[in-house]
Amino acid sequence: MPERLRWAVRVLDISPEDQVLEIGCGSGVAVSLIGDQLAGGCITAIDRSATAIKRATERNADHVASGKAVLRQVDLAAFTGFGRRFDKVFAVNVNLFWVRPADPYLMIIKEHLRRDGVLHLFYERPGSEKASHMAKAVTAALSSQGFSTVVTSGPSPSLYCVSARPISDNPADSP
Repeated sequence: MPERLRWAVRVLDISPEDQVLEIGCGSGVAVSLIGDQLAGGCITAIDRSATAIKRATERNADHVASGKAVLRQVDLAAFTGFGRRFDKVFAVNVNLFWVRPADPYLMIIKEHLRRDGVLHLFYERPGSEKASHMAKAVTAALSSQGFSTVVTSGPSPSLYCVSARPISDNPADSP
């Protein structure tokens, strides 16, 4: 199991009742780790790859059967939330937040976050200079869409997380 996934799940600080969305779940390793921590909560995991969803579903058959995990093949651009709002949304090494304009994706995420929800974007890149460049690009994209951000370094200099919360225009909405 990659260290970046173990670290990401620690940073997420899952509570048993959390509603969690993973964007780009791959083979479902993080789904397994999070599902083990849930009681009444649920992790919804999406990936645009049918093969990834098949593998993640096989790996997490018990969590799917218990209702702790919902896995769907869908691109984030077409994501409707499946009737849920999320406490935590995260992605690991998903490049769409920094390689092209991320505005439409960030708007979708903001729409599906609970009022006090948080977005965590984890990246691992060779070399601290490349990681720093990506952190700046992701932070700029988030800031331009009304998120406040915090960058956290991981256990290696090439691993980091950009955590973001929507900034409310209405002071009464502040947590």
